[in-house]
Amino acid sequence: MKRKTFLHFVAALSSILILRAVPAFGAHPLFTDDTFTQGKGKTQVEMSYLYDSNNDDGSKTEISRPKVQLTYGLLDPLDVILEIPYLFVQQTQAGETTSNNGIGDITLSLKWRFYGEKEKGLQFAIKPSVTFPTGDEAKGLGFGREAYGITFISTFEREEWCVSANVGYLYNDYGLPSDRDAYRRDIWSASLSGQYEIFEKVWLVGEVGVLTNPNAASDTPLAFINGGLIYELTKNVDLDIGYRYGLTKPMFDYSISGAVTIRF
Repeated sequence: MKRKTFLHFVAALSSILILRAVPAFGAHPLFTDDTFTQGKGKTQVEMSYLYDSNNDDGSKTEISRPKVQLTYGLLDPLDVILEIPYLFVQQTQAGETTSNNGIGDITLSLKWRFYGEKEKGLQFAIKPSVTFPTGDEAKGLGFGREAYGITFISTFEREEWCVSANVGYLYNDYGLPSDRDAYRRDIWSASLSGQYEIFEKVWLVGEVGVLTNPNAASDTPLAFINGGLIYELTKNVDLDIGYRYGLTKPMFDYSISGAVTIRF
């Protein structure tokens, strides 16, 4: 695989894993979204960092991704979400290192909890999203065209624990003709997560997920497990850390993430 094509692949793959549609990012460091919303007039700011590492046939790829996510409650059961990522992509092969960096594709989403009360019992939500081609696809930093996604979310909560399940779909037509030939346009995903308060203000989180391989030449899905901790520093400030491990070869070997979340 040529270096330029490989960089396009890993960038597209990384973006897919972060998009709200595939999977959908709930309480960081989880990728699985939950049905909880902010409430009318309330705001959440999440500043996160994700590091992906992969070794494949002597080639090492590393992607660092700081991101800002802004969430605002339009109504009690309805949030609008804006995600702004920045990408650092580096590949080392045969002792030679190449790198690109720049803003990635920006995603705008709505999350509507259409069944159940906030933080109580069984709930269902739907989350449509659109990803804008703000990243430079020629550098492997974006899709090159708008991508459209939708995620169906369910959450069941008790006082000390909750479980969430997601089923997501993403349609991406890509901007470069070579990418349209090489990668699938239809990406499906499914994930299941759990959260449990092991100590006061300390939550243990974990999940398992699978999604369609975007590489049209491979039928092996992308599968992963992810675990981490969330610490409630104050009522409105959370700190977290997570570690994700790839279960199939096309998936990144491992990823490390962390975030600060502020609500007001």
